Amino acid sequence: MADEQKRATPRRPRSVVWCYFDKIPNEPLNARCKVCQKVCHHAMNTSNLLKHLKLKHPDTFKQAEEQRDTEMDLYLQLKAKSGKPLDKIRMPKRLGSSISPKNQGSSGMTGIVKVEGQRLIKSENTSSLGRGRPRGSSSYTKVRQNLYKALMSMLAKDMIHPSLVTGRGFREFLAACDVRMEVPSKKSIYKTLMPELLEETKLRTKLEVKTVSSMSMSVESWLYKGSQSFVTISIHFIKDNWCMSNFVLDTFDCTDERTETNMATNLKRLSDEYGVTERIMALVSDAPDETLSSASLVNGWEQLTGFGYTLNTVVIDALASVPEISRIQKKSNEAVAYFDLSVKASETLSAVQQQHNLPMHRLKQERVRDWISIYHMFNRIIEQYEAVNTVLCFLSKDHMCLCDDEVEVIRGVVQVLKPFHAATQELCSEPYTCVSKIIPITNLLQQVISASMTSTNIGSGPQAALKNALLSQMQQHFSGLENKGILSAATLLDPRYKQHAFTDPAALEAAKQRLISDTQSVVQNNASGSKSTIAKMDSSATFWGMFDKKVVDAGAMKTDVTEADNETRRFFKEVNIPRTADPLHWWKLNEIQFPHLKIIAKKYLCVPATAIPSNRLFTKDGIEFSRRRELFKPGQLNGMIFLNQNLL
Repeated sequence: MADEQKRATPRRPRSVVWCYFDKIPNEPLNARCKVCQKVCHHAMNTSNLLKHLKLKHPDTFKQAEEQRDTEMDLYLQLKAKSGKPLDKIRMPKRLGSSISPKNQGSSGMTGIVKVEGQRLIKSENTSSLGRGRPRGSSSYTKVRQNLYKALMSMLAKDMIHPSLVTGRGFREFLAACDVRMEVPSKKSIYKTLMPELLEETKLRTKLEVKTVSSMSMSVESWLYKGSQSFVTISIHFIKDNWCMSNFVLDTFDCTDERTETNMATNLKRLSDEYGVTERIMALVSDAPDETLSSASLVNGWEQLTGFGYTLNTVVIDALASVPEISRIQKKSNEAVAYFDLSVKASETLSAVQQQHNLPMHRLKQERVRDWISIYHMFNRIIEQYEAVNTVLCFLSKDHMCLCDDEVEVIRGVVQVLKPFHAATQELCSEPYTCVSKIIPITNLLQQVISASMTSTNIGSGPQAALKNALLSQMQQHFSGLENKGILSAATLLDPRYKQHAFTDPAALEAAKQRLISDTQSVVQNNASGSKSTIAKMDSSATFWGMFDKKVVDAGAMKTDVTEADNETRRFFKEVNIPRTADPLHWWKLNEIQFPHLKIIAKKYLCVPATAIPSNRLFTKDGIEFSRRRELFKPGQLNGMIFLNQNLL
């Protein structure tokens, strides 16, 4: 049994120097170099032999170092798996070094490794992880760079604070992965690793946008810890392969200087830095903002307000205009807040839910100026109101109980708001939803509410009042959208909607004429380019000169208007693709058929419907992102948000 255990224990690897030297028979103190055939005296150790390789054959010496790294890695892993303690096993030293125990101790490390179960960790008297790995070798440098890059990518993409690297658990985890991994300090991350990654990412971003013909800009305004005002500037464009792309340019504090001049200066500074000022055709803000309107006007960009804000305003104001609904909303919110703050009430609710076989769901809390949270709160109240009333009565909170009539009002409100919930989900279905969805969504909402009022006899109750309020708010905020140039052009060029999304014939005709005019301008530019190309032909091309001129003259017989009109007519005759299909994929497949319209499509379909990423609008992801964002100091926000949004 002892023999089997002995055989199962891995043996320490033989010195790699003997791969490059041969022992000489009858000369135990000498060895012959395989590279140069020189005889070297080794005196029963390998120091002289290593010195010979280092001085005479540096490339071979480097190869020997890498080979020793690999063999020692394997040995340590096998030793750990065998269950044998490594207390007496020292970490590998750099080949050819002569570190004495005295010097080793003065550096604060011993290189001793211990085993806990199947994990490798450093012993308590080591100063840091990874000190035992041979320094200077190419394999070590490459592995370290890759690990550092992966660590920075993880911190940025998941918005994790760099203080993670100081945690004992994290360091032990890395030690279990690779006992020689040297964890960078938090200071090293901020001073070296992050600036390097920022510079690399910024350079890649500038190269990416260099060839883009048209793009839009968005400005997301947000509060840091409820007091400081920040803005995040992003650009959006469609790449040559018809994939939507966006980059964050900058995040800065504008608490004290949010003026028209300051915003215009900052936006111009950023667009000039990336060389995109002349190619931006629209600026999207997350809410109406006079400073941004003036800034976009100064820079020659058209300003749009995010549709998420407009939709939220419509529903919030409509709910607030019906007193009965506002009263029930306030009462429901107080009950939910009580369960959220009282541990006893929450535990009792769970017990009642279990007794009545109800879903074990917590009540939803309303958030300030967020209509979707009100919708979810009402839905959860409908699901749990019997259990809620039971608990409130048991705890002598009868004044918070909802009566049957109030619950019926809540049911009616939820039913009325279902189309708006569906519209919000449609808006949040992509990271950035295109403005081409705005006209179809707004028209459908008005049609659904109008149809429900005429098809049912709902009298004059809160439900009818809410519908009237919603129609009034929609007429106020949605009127004239079909006449807005960017919205109408994007809708027409979206192969899912085209002209079928319009309800105003006059607005549709005007939008088509603007599209033909835009196409005509593209045709003229292309024709000018073709003529200039032929004009610049040298004498070697005169053999075909007359033929080329004839072709150009024949093309000139077709007026720009005719060609533009023909191309747009052909586009509108194409069958609409399914509503759930990808419009950019359709353009990728059909761009050859519409060589001029494709340029305009890239111009308008890159404009987002919201300044805030749609998948963070009214969602838990948005709340979690805001929470993580506040973990960083104000001076760290720009770099971290830039990397979080721009890293591949």
